[in-house]
Amino acid sequence: MCGIAGIIYRQPELYKNLGNDLLRLIQPLETRGPDSCGIGVYGSATQQLKILLFAAADVSWEEVKQWWENQTKVIKCDAIANGRRLILDTTDQPLDLTQIKQRLATAFPQVHLMSTGQLLEIYKEVGTAENLFQKYQLNNFTGSHGIGHTRMATESIVDTYHSHPFTAAPDLCIVHNGQISNYYKLRFTLEKKGIVFETDNDSEAIAHYIRYQLLQGFSLEQALQNLLNDIDGTYTFLVATTDKIALVRDKFAAKPAVIYETPEIVAIASEYRCFLNLPHYNPNAKISEPDAGEIKIWLTTNQPTPHLELV
Repeated sequence: MCGIAGIIYRQPELYKNLGNDLLRLIQPLETRGPDSCGIGVYGSATQQLKILLFAAADVSWEEVKQWWENQTKVIKCDAIANGRRLILDTTDQPLDLTQIKQRLATAFPQVHLMSTGQLLEIYKEVGTAENLFQKYQLNNFTGSHGIGHTRMATESIVDTYHSHPFTAAPDLCIVHNGQISNYYKLRFTLEKKGIVFETDNDSEAIAHYIRYQLLQGFSLEQALQNLLNDIDGTYTFLVATTDKIALVRDKFAAKPAVIYETPEIVAIASEYRCFLNLPHYNPNAKISEPDAGEIKIWLTTNQPTPHLELV
């Protein structure tokens, strides 16, 4: 059992609330997932590539920075708790992120590339939501939308890398509640296409599946429809991109999800009581539940960023 949540603001003046609102939304879900907490948030856009790195053990960050400078031009390097946020200039030399992740793992096995993109930043940690938000000072994070997760591990180990969100491409991440019953078949199919998995968490397969579908030229809507036909199990999950959040519920409606909508905000959570925790809760908001096998997609106020290739 896990908890999932998401927020989309319909008015840019509310972007300043993202960190605090997302914390309030996912904290009640710790009863569903006490092992770890994570969020994927979409902040200020950069025209360059933004990456987040985290270290599971001591590392010389100066050596890591020098390694990246040998790969491409490093515009900025900020310290964030036990990690670094790098802004890279890839204008003249696009990076093959699959290859560079493999080379990074060889050079610095204790360093993990947590997220890539122009807007997306992923933070996740074993422990409580409060601990995560304090450690990375996320309460004041400003952005257009975000998704979050609290995890109760049922099939794989409890550590940061098996926590949600999972990402498989720049500015793409997912959070998932449920089980994929044909996980090994799905993983084998994706691995035959050259996709490299980093964990044995079945949720990672969802992220890779969506990326692969997008690379085949399908829209996000069609990719998720294909997923409903190809993935067996009981699940609800959220997918976030630069300009959309999508909610998918399995054909049995076995896993919960509730939607809260006002003219200012859309919020999604595993349980209704999460909305009562929002600072500006509106009792007149429209409350609904997705049907079995339903896909719902909301547009954000951002523009898509097609020039970042899904490699």
